[in-house]
Amino acid sequence: MRLETLGVERFRALDQVYIQPSADVVLFYGDNGAGKTSMLEAISFLATGRSFLGTRLPSLIQTDQQDLLVTARVREGENSRQVGLQRFLNGQSDARIDGERVTTLSALAHCLPFLVVGAEGLSWLAGTPARRRSILDWGVFHVEQLDPGHYSRYRKALEQRNKALKNDTLSASDVQVWDAVLAEAGEAIVAAREAYVARLIEVFQTLADSVEGLPPITLTHQPGYSRHKGDLLQALKRGWSRDRLMGSTYSGPHRGDLSLVCRGAPALESLSRGQQKVLVALLVLAQQQLLWQVRGRRVLLLVDDLAAELDDHRQAHLWQLMTQTGAQVFLTSVDARRVQPIVDSDRPLQMFHVKNGSVTEVEAR
Repeated sequence: MRLETLGVERFRALDQVYIQPSADVVLFYGDNGAGKTSMLEAISFLATGRSFLGTRLPSLIQTDQQDLLVTARVREGENSRQVGLQRFLNGQSDARIDGERVTTLSALAHCLPFLVVGAEGLSWLAGTPARRRSILDWGVFHVEQLDPGHYSRYRKALEQRNKALKNDTLSASDVQVWDAVLAEAGEAIVAAREAYVARLIEVFQTLADSVEGLPPITLTHQPGYSRHKGDLLQALKRGWSRDRLMGSTYSGPHRGDLSLVCRGAPALESLSRGQQKVLVALLVLAQQQLLWQVRGRRVLLLVDDLAAELDDHRQAHLWQLMTQTGAQVFLTSVDARRVQPIVDSDRPLQMFHVKNGSVTEVEAR
């Protein structure tokens, strides 16, 4: 998987940018606020319709503009495809692959598997379970390749069941008509997540063992209900009275989580900030290796300021792990001189200077 071209228009501070990222390693450098991270955001936006930073659409579109546009030429093996996504201020989208409109963004996501290494990954530890579920669902989509229809049916049934729970005029049987659909789709999601986590733990542990000074970390999938007490349909029945009282469905994969524990306590409490950053980077790299091992596909690896809070030794070791699958790497840095010694000399490096929203290629030194 490689980007051969990348076009960005009216995206944050980037008025109109067009680059041809031909190298294995592409570095965007410049002062803070120049637009370096926005280049990485644009790649994530093209694949998912949103920024990996969680920024809402109106803030991504430039002031006084009505839309933004990101396009790319993507090559995987012998196949090359032109992809593009235009989003409008009113929320409408126009997504295309080779000029043909696609109705779901999952088609773009399949074309552009990407992962992010950066400080925002710390929200996996400090944030809500929803952030950690994104790790699980990335693997379910790209590695386990579960039919997305399971997620669609689950979301629709959950929405209808929650609406019914809030309606006091409906009987228990009126509400529980959604239980069978919810349970069937939910069990499929949970099974796929568990299969992925089993793979993830094995690869993650191997990577973690190679890092000096990182204490043992335990990863555990929490499905969102007590599986030892029965299946999801039984959990929904057991929780009926509570769900009715609260007006929402308590059991199911929408409440699932990925637990990260060190020495019997949450990793957020047990690890230093530097260790936390190494931990989330290792999670990303384990995901990257799994996609390569299971599906023979390489990700686009977006690395936002690797130097922040990491010493040179840890940077160099993580960089070595990042490049094991041959992924194309896009990274940012305030100072190009800090990054260049870490990048392997045998991997082609392409450098772009970002200043005031403009992106200019410069010769790698």
